[in-house]
Amino acid sequence: MDAVVPLVSKLKIISWNVNSLRAREPLVQKLIQKEKPDILCIQELKIDDQKYVLDFFNPYHYTTISQNQKSYNGVSISYQKELLIKDLTISELNTLQARNNVLLLEKEGIAIINNYFPNGNPIDTEKFSYKLEWMDLLYNQLKQLKKNYEVIVTGDFNVIPADDDAHDIKKYRKDALAQPETRKEFYKLLNLDLLDVFENEPKKNSYTFFDYKTYKFGKEEGIRIDFFLVSPFLKSKVMKIKVLKEYRDMERPSDHCPILMDLNI
Repeated sequence: MDAVVPLVSKLKIISWNVNSLRAREPLVQKLIQKEKPDILCIQELKIDDQKYVLDFFNPYHYTTISQNQKSYNGVSISYQKELLIKDLTISELNTLQARNNVLLLEKEGIAIINNYFPNGNPIDTEKFSYKLEWMDLLYNQLKQLKKNYEVIVTGDFNVIPADDDAHDIKKYRKDALAQPETRKEFYKLLNLDLLDVFENEPKKNSYTFFDYKTYKFGKEEGIRIDFFLVSPFLKSKVMKIKVLKEYRDMERPSDHCPILMDLNI
């Protein structure tokens, strides 16, 4: 009798800082229609109308969880309705600002953590202290989650982990994104046995942010601040990763590019 071969289950996840969902409606719609992600993690919704967010994604067969805040921040995770999901929102990370949501793929035992990290500038203000405190709190929450689940941590980290993660690191020497304290908090996350799926990609191919003032298509003068960090087991299941830079060159773009990861789970 032939052995039964289990069917391959593919999971496509896209993460994107849209810098205002209202402003980026046509691009988000285009992304959904073209890429058809199973799970879509959005940062910087910049809207406090949760019904608007839910209604926006519902026609595409998505259920959505969101943390909302007027004019600033805001994050959401939209997922195909046939997925078996449990909301694991970590409220402590949203006490002051809407920056985090978590859901569990119950069948697969995978927790997906979507984040918009504080920017932290200027570095001589309480904003930088808040950034470091928030990252430390995330570290402690992830440490607990990893005891029970495989994890995927994604979003806009507002961290330049290494000098070669910027086209010109000299521009960021006094920026909160590249400070030693910021990098220390980022590497604490990696020390939870998490792997950066883009780490070994050519750096120019991996830049995810291009400033509105300086960006010119094709020049690749950007920085890498958007990530997928995954458990080692999930790293072995990665089929495809890509920075979708074409969305940065469209009309009225976000300053961030979407990032894509396909998993064979």
